[in-house]
Amino acid sequence: MIGQPRYWRLERNGNAVFAAVGDEFTCYAEVSGPPGPGARSPTWQLTLSWDGLVVVTDEQGRETAGPGVLVSPGLWHTMRHPAGVTSVWIDPHRLTLPRGIHALDQAHVRRLLADLEDEFDPDRLRRTVHRALGDPPVVDPRLTRALAMLGGGADLAELADGVGLSARRLRQLSASMVGCSLTKLRRWHRVREAGLLLPFLPTAEVAVRTGFADQAHLIRSMAELTGRTPGSALAVAGIRPLSDGLSAATAPR
Repeated sequence: MIGQPRYWRLERNGNAVFAAVGDEFTCYAEVSGPPGPGARSPTWQLTLSWDGLVVVTDEQGRETAGPGVLVSPGLWHTMRHPAGVTSVWIDPHRLTLPRGIHALDQAHVRRLLADLEDEFDPDRLRRTVHRALGDPPVVDPRLTRALAMLGGGADLAELADGVGLSARRLRQLSASMVGCSLTKLRRWHRVREAGLLLPFLPTAEVAVRTGFADQAHLIRSMAELTGRTPGSALAVAGIRPLSDGLSAATAPR
């Protein structure tokens, strides 16, 4: 589904923004920028403060605070934090922890941030994540193959046929081991691909390239899953939305 890690880095108007995608990880770091209004991601969301506390509020208004906070898949939440934060979204089948919001101590946060300071390396990050948060679960190999095929555009019936399962059985495996439908996880992967392209292409073209029906579909999906629209995400990075051509940002590597 994802080969070599790809990333971009931009420094503008006193803010530095970094975005990367590799394997099960999506990373976004920024020196400054307001938190989004709330989101419900199908992934684990790990947010690490560079200096201070991350405060996450759930739907019932309960707060969890720490130098780092991990939110489990499917939980709607809002978040506030001081300037300087790194967020890592981790595909839902890669961790085995109880559902909820978990605070991390400073030692774990320092180790995780140290692995994200230099070149983005999914293998190194994976080892540190599992040392801090526990071993990954055992996933049915047929589901693993289906997950690897998500980027190809096959529908559920074609995915199931490709791994030797009925569509109904594949849905059951996804619900029990991933915690969400493969359709929702595919939408997340399309959103993260869009995030890599948005500084360099018009939003409508990004939507087409990443498999969304249209620009409005991309905007709705990004707002739901990340708490930001393409426009607000670009504004944080100090980038104007494009009508055509390329921005001055450094292209994804």
